[in-house]
Amino acid sequence: MATPRLVIVTGLSGAGKTQALRSLEDLGFFCVDNLPPALIPKFAELCAQAASKINNIALGVDIRGGEFFDTLFEVLGELNSRGIQYEILFL
Repeated sequence: MATPRLVIVTGLSGAGKTQALRSLEDLGFFCVDNLPPALIPKFAELCAQAASKINNIALGVDIRGGEFFDTLFEVLGELNSRGIQYEILFL
């Protein structure tokens, strides 16, 4: 199972998250905006399946997401425990 590159794009309101996602999409990333953090591990797992052709993923996470954002640190820990590497782009 190949491990896709996972970039989590987050930051303050008006910082350019949407523009960053558009740029990453232009570079060949599969982009999803406003994905609830609790779904990130399952989404990454699905993208990593052998039949998947998704090698680069960028996920937009809004820090104003209230309770969804509160779970982000737990989700990052879960990604680490599953051996899923990720990068965070904070704007």
